[in-house]
Amino acid sequence: MKRHKILLITIAPPENVHGVRIVLYRHLVEHRTFEIKTASLANNYSQSAIDVSLEYPFLIRKLRNSRFGPSVASWVKDYECLIWCRRAHRQLDALIADFRPNAIMFLADNSLGEIALRLARQHSLPTIGLFLDWIPIMKGYYGHAWSVSYLNGRFRRQYNQCDLAFCTSDGMIEELGPHHNSHVLYPIGGKHRIPPRRRSYNNKKFRLVYVGSVENFYGRMLCSLIRKSREFPNLEIRIVGPNADWPSDDLDYARREGIYLGFKPPEKAAQELADADACLVVMSFEQEYELFMRTSFTTKFLDYAAFGKPVILWGPDYCTPSRLATQQNAAVVIDKQNPEAVLMSIDSLRDDPEKINLYASASRRLHRTIFNPDRLQTIFVDEITKMIDER
Repeated sequence: MKRHKILLITIAPPENVHGVRIVLYRHLVEHRTFEIKTASLANNYSQSAIDVSLEYPFLIRKLRNSRFGPSVASWVKDYECLIWCRRAHRQLDALIADFRPNAIMFLADNSLGEIALRLARQHSLPTIGLFLDWIPIMKGYYGHAWSVSYLNGRFRRQYNQCDLAFCTSDGMIEELGPHHNSHVLYPIGGKHRIPPRRRSYNNKKFRLVYVGSVENFYGRMLCSLIRKSREFPNLEIRIVGPNADWPSDDLDYARREGIYLGFKPPEKAAQELADADACLVVMSFEQEYELFMRTSFTTKFLDYAAFGKPVILWGPDYCTPSRLATQQNAAVVIDKQNPEAVLMSIDSLRDDPEKINLYASASRRLHRTIFNPDRLQTIFVDEITKMIDER
């Protein structure tokens, strides 16, 4: 059967690493249901994941890479989000003429989503929008704070303008509102599983494992948990993730004690999960990230479920993962910001084999049902195919 062709325009190319990139990789590369060409900004991503690298004009690149780069970074990002995204990109026109895609897919963001929608209008192509994070409020993705209100409005317009929208959570679709063709699609988990091996450490200790982002608000929460965990000798923590931006004392301690293990590729991170007694999800309580927490859905929750381990979900009651876990009785939910509350809940769980089995069974149930990767991939493929075939 001839595969439909899709041009993917995204700030995060599909790569088997973490976050949005691994979600796109699982949908588009692992299954190879569609023929894909990818366009993205030229940066540190693997060039094997990109077919067309978009770049700023020469003078902007030169300024950004000069000694003045840090002081003008916010202005360069404003330029990208407000001006550069409106420019013509002839290399994309040439790619469309050569590739002849059936649709343009884009990750909704502050710049490339605008390019995707403009190209789609010019070439009379349908659009598939991926609303996986509320990017307009994410630091590093906008320039100055005064631009955020405008970018929020643009994000909503991207949703209204696309022909098919995939939203990462019920919270995202609730916030964006009605759409003629939108669907909740949780971030697809991996199928990689490793049988648990016999551990060499003291069996009296209960091992909590976290795999995911360790920067910004995630890092602040993890550091507070590590500090407080010194008072709980029967618990050990293992954290896997890249680029920890923690205070040097916290980072040195975590490395020295074998708590922070740095980045591990998915197959090695899977072994850490297989050896866990429970797995940790964190969602920020900080007020400035409330919209992000209400709309996002962490990939790690789905990855954890595949291993059938109890999940400890530390986050506010308004975030979608907490809402779902409470409805499904599928995780130990701690909706207090105090890390001691988390550690006390874990300590209580450690001494309750019946409750451990209950939440382990709940994880397996989620993996078989609403988190089932085959189910999620089927929704993704069927809705795209239907939209293209009906054009």
